[in-house]
Amino acid sequence: MAGGSIFVISDTHLGLVPSPDERRKGVVCEPEKLGQFINWLIRLENGEKTKIKLGPWGAGRKEKVLKPPDKLILIGDILELWDAPDRSIEFCSRPIFDLFQRMNCEKIYLLGNHDYDLKPITGVYPSGERTLSIIEDCYPSQNGNEEGEKKGKVLTLSKGDRDYLFVHGYQFDRIFRFQPWKLLPGIRSGALAFGRYGDLFIGLLALGIAVAVLNPILMQYFPLSYLGLNLTFLDSVLSLLSVFGNAGLILLWAILGGPRIFYLYGRKIWNRLVGTRYNREASIKGILGWWRRFSKGKTVTSRNLRIVYGHTHLIDAVLPDELNKYNRKKERVNITALNAPAWVKDWSEKHRQKLRAVSLYIDDEDELFIGWDWNQEKPFLVPIEAVIELSLIHI
Repeated sequence: MAGGSIFVISDTHLGLVPSPDERRKGVVCEPEKLGQFINWLIRLENGEKTKIKLGPWGAGRKEKVLKPPDKLILIGDILELWDAPDRSIEFCSRPIFDLFQRMNCEKIYLLGNHDYDLKPITGVYPSGERTLSIIEDCYPSQNGNEEGEKKGKVLTLSKGDRDYLFVHGYQFDRIFRFQPWKLLPGIRSGALAFGRYGDLFIGLLALGIAVAVLNPILMQYFPLSYLGLNLTFLDSVLSLLSVFGNAGLILLWAILGGPRIFYLYGRKIWNRLVGTRYNREASIKGILGWWRRFSKGKTVTSRNLRIVYGHTHLIDAVLPDELNKYNRKKERVNITALNAPAWVKDWSEKHRQKLRAVSLYIDDEDELFIGWDWNQEKPFLVPIEAVIELSLIHI
């Protein structure tokens, strides 16, 4: 890995497009900004020289010459396979993956919770001059490697004097420790299978429930014979409607229309009841808990370990001293956690401004958060020191 660099991107959620309702924009992907950035990486590979100003954070250096990438690591939720329709995923992602094909570096695609549906196709695929590898849990994979590393040892990627583990970050979230969320891609498939016809099943389900509830009440308290009328036609209509209240049909409409209801309204209800605001303390505890489970029974040789993750959509950096404040074990862990932010615009969290379109850059000398200025189409430094200060202000 000497000589080049690693770029890390997280949470692009390609396929999330704006809602026609201006009041419900929610989270929206920004493939045009991501496309600019990937085009710049291609130019960097082809010899373009790019310098960024380091300011007072340069340890005596005024600027940094960025090195071309040896690896591009996509740490999950690159595609939106929960809430986005297939057509929007296709239109948003195809140009981006065409750009990936033009990159000479190795591409690693680590699955997140929103693109976990790709698990059946984990493996290595041709992608331009170098391959694209789809990996399920973490990178490097802990199942041994071609160099014959033993199982039972925590495998890391070394760069300079640092060792790295890359995960999406849902592993730190206590909600996602429960496995039912892995059923969501199947629910989405069921919701999209009938297209807009799914709305018909929702209507039939609502009608069936209404008839089942109201028909006994009408027959008990408002029988037609009570009116002294012989309404044969109306009797026939009511008899026909009563068919829709059949328990078997209601179950059928629920099976056919339920996924569509969940697809349309499940996320909105969840966000309103539970919310999505980042809980920094819970995240730190989640990292420690995951690390205890992950490293249990394994040999850890790294003394300067970085865990790089996404998932929260927010930029953050947690240094070892802060991490150990929440460590219940007596043995100190020398881990720095680096949280890469999302490449989406989010209208759902209005409580603070959010820094987006940022990648993590790693080479033998430095690890830097690199922001992308989409107006001037060039990178800029996001100092880790400033990230830490910002995170502490907003907890």
